[in-house]
Amino acid sequence: MIQFYNVTKIYPTGVYALRDCTAGIEKGEFVFLVGPSGAGKSTFLRLIFREELATRGQVLVGGRSVSRLRPREVPLLRRQIGVVFQDFRLLEDRTVYENVAFAMQVLERPSKEIRQRVPRVLQMVGLAARANIYPQHLSGGEQQRVAIARAIINTPPILVADEPTGNLDPDTAWDILQLLLEINKGGTTVIIATHNREIVDRLQRRVIALGQGRILRDEAKGVYRREA
Repeated sequence: MIQFYNVTKIYPTGVYALRDCTAGIEKGEFVFLVGPSGAGKSTFLRLIFREELATRGQVLVGGRSVSRLRPREVPLLRRQIGVVFQDFRLLEDRTVYENVAFAMQVLERPSKEIRQRVPRVLQMVGLAARANIYPQHLSGGEQQRVAIARAIINTPPILVADEPTGNLDPDTAWDILQLLLEINKGGTTVIIATHNREIVDRLQRRVIALGQGRILRDEAKGVYRREA
């Protein structure tokens, strides 16, 4: 589903974010990207949904080269990918329901479909009773659940999450990971960049470890460890 072939990303400042990275992620996988700050995890994710373009090499999503997409094709790519950020990025002047519905409205989904689907997804993430609450009145964990609901409302086959538990306490972080696991069980490919050693070690899913922009290891049942 996702392939990186000898991908290098160099920013205009001359900083190498990724160096000659090759990896493949199959449909339905659950993958952790780990490594210290500056290792290239966020860049890896941004290349998938074409917020960044590779300097060299190829990134393929669904068999198509991301860098070769025409501008009008980029929105079609992004409809296949739900994105969850550490800082939530919710619309503060809209309720929980409206935040999630907005992701369908921008795709011009029928109103009837929105009215049917949004409550179901809010039920899935445990926020059915909070639909009419504004983000500033929610806990951090609840805000992250809204962000996840918004990311999956259009049933994308891929979900990428950049430090989704970074601002959460350990118990809430674990609750969020349980939710992401449930989404993965439904067939969604899930890729998570994280510093959360406890969660990575506890779940022992596939781990791609980055360091100084390089893939240092790629293990089917990996743990979080300091790379040599």
